[in-house]
This record gives sequence, structure tokens and C-alpha cells, in this order.
Amino acid sequence: MSSSPHDALFKSTFEQPDIARSQLELVLPADVRAHLDLATLEIHPGSFRDAKLEPTYTDLLYAVQTIAGEQAFIYVVFEHQSSFDATMPLRMLRYMVGVWERWQQEQQHERAKTLPIVLPVLLHHGNGKWKAAPELASMFDGSAELLEAVRPYQPHFRFLLDDLSAMSAEALAARTLHALGRLIQLALRSSRSRARLRSATPLMVAVAATVVRDERARALLVKLYSYLYQAAPPGVSAAEIQSIVLQIAGPEGAEDAMNAAQELIERGRAEGEARGKAEGKAEGKAEGKTEGLRAAIAAVFAARALPLSESGRARIESCADVATLTKWLARAATAPSEAEVFGGG
Repeated sequence: MSSSPHDALFKSTFEQPDIARSQLELVLPADVRAHLDLATLEIHPGSFRDAKLEPTYTDLLYAVQTIAGEQAFIYVVFEHQSSFDATMPLRMLRYMVGVWERWQQEQQHERAKTLPIVLPVLLHHGNGKWKAAPELASMFDGSAELLEAVRPYQPHFRFLLDDLSAMSAEALAARTLHALGRLIQLALRSSRSRARLRSATPLMVAVAATVVRDERARALLVKLYSYLYQAAPPGVSAAEIQSIVLQIAGPEGAEDAMNAAQELIERGRAEGEARGKAEGKAEGKAEGKTEGLRAAIAAVFAARALPLSESGRARIESCADVATLTKWLARAATAPSEAEVFGGG
């Protein structure tokens, strides 16, 4: 299972130039947009995220021409933590420096003396609103008087903040944004709580109904279905998620929705068995098989967003009987609740 379903959904969606263009048309200030020819927007290869940072950010870099024919970069960093990150201004600044350093390395000597413009944009959908001004100055420590005195000698840096958490689901659904972009943003925002998911469901169904189901749209919708299963908020049952997914899919997408669920289950089973085999090399074949089955059961629970209690997890971990574990694994693929997985032993 992917450790970052938010990453996968965001990147698959916003690496599509037309969807990215509609997002940037929405969030870039009008006086900035007036200088850019967004019709020239294209993905720029490579990532400039610091490899030493935890892999919880997805970055996309776009190249775009100005109306005068000059090149600018638009660097987009997606923040998907559930808690506010006070260090984001510094991280964003480091990403921008990374773009400029790579630019200098790739250019001829004369062009390396200048730098392209980089516009940093942050998309946030945590549990609460962003808690500070989107600027480096929000991180400086000192009295108001001292900060004012040193202000001319500090970097003046702000990033563009698109805070989905500050918007209602209704406002998000009404944005002048590509339909697939609105649908994915509703899903990202709704992953944080049961209440958000329930309020967003009818809106996601309505937006999905406007999507033309061509090959690209179907591929992105399958990723959306997988995301909803993987990123289900606490307290939401697998049966409820399945109902939501099928509503969004509609009759024409029902087969894709079921295939997405089955793929997650099979992937969870395969990863669990692979972990068991690896551990079995050190612990012996018999123990390795039971360990693999235990891991596969837990992975299927996670793939289906099926709640697993601490007592249920302990029951799996304490069971050493291959036949029983195999039976639980088979039930976990279809059972509507933990109780029915373990029912009857």
C-alpha cells in the first residue's frame, strides 16, 4: 500500500496541464496572471524537493512563458499533513533555491548570471485553517521593535496559499476549476473527518456527473476511488465508503469502482505475504508463513478502510494457526465488519 495516498492522487491530477492551468488561473493574483501565457504551461521534468526531508510532500514544477515570450517557473508544493507546519516558509524557500541552483547548473555561462522567476504555491487541506501568514517573517523570533529594525536586511518572501480547509464544501464545489480538479479537491478535503466526508459526498456525486468519461478521466477516477478507500476518515465503515464510491462512479463507472477495491485488496494481500516471506528467512518457514498471513490480514483491513480494534489486532498477532489465519484472510476480503471476520473462529 502507498504510504502517501494524498501524494498519488494530487500528483496524478495536477500533472495534467489543463487541470493545473485551471488551478493556477484560480489562485494566482490577477496582476501576475496578466503577465503569463498560461496556454504554454507544461510540466518541467525533475524534482527539487530536498531528499533529506521526510517524503510527505509532493512537488510539481511547471514552466510557462510570459506574454513577452520570457520563461518563468511556477513551483507547486502540496502540503497534506493534518497539522499545521510552521516551518513551511523556510521549506518553500529552500525549494525555490533548489530550482535556481539547478537552473544555473543547466545553463550556459552567460544565462547562468540571471535567474528565472519562481512562483511558489501551497495547497493545504489539513484539519484546520493555516495558522500563520504565508511568509518567512512569520518564523522570525524577536520583539516587534527588533523585527522592524532588522526588516530591511532579512529576505522578504511570501508564498501563495490555497487553503481548502478554510472553505466550505459547497464553496469548493462551486469553484471555477476543472471538474476533475474540483472533485479531487473535495476528496482531499473530506479525508480529514467523517463530517466532512458526509457533507462532501452529494457534491462529489454532482460534480462527477458532469465529467466526460474519456480514457483519462476514467484513469483519474479509479485513482480517486482507491484514494477514498485508503484515506477514509476514522469512524467510517468500509460499507459506507463503498456506497460513496459507487454513488460517485454511477452506473457507468461501477465496474471501475469495484476493480479499484479489488486491486487494493490484492495489493494488500501481496504486500503482507511479501513481508512475511522476508521475515520468514530469519525466523523459519513456518513462522514466516503465519507472519505473512497476519500482515496480509491487517493490510486487507487497511485497504478496505475496515476498522480493526486493538483487541482484533491482538487476536491476529497471537494466532499461530495457519488454517485459522487463512480463513480470516478470506473473510477479510468481503466481510462488512471485524466481527464477521472473526465470527465462528
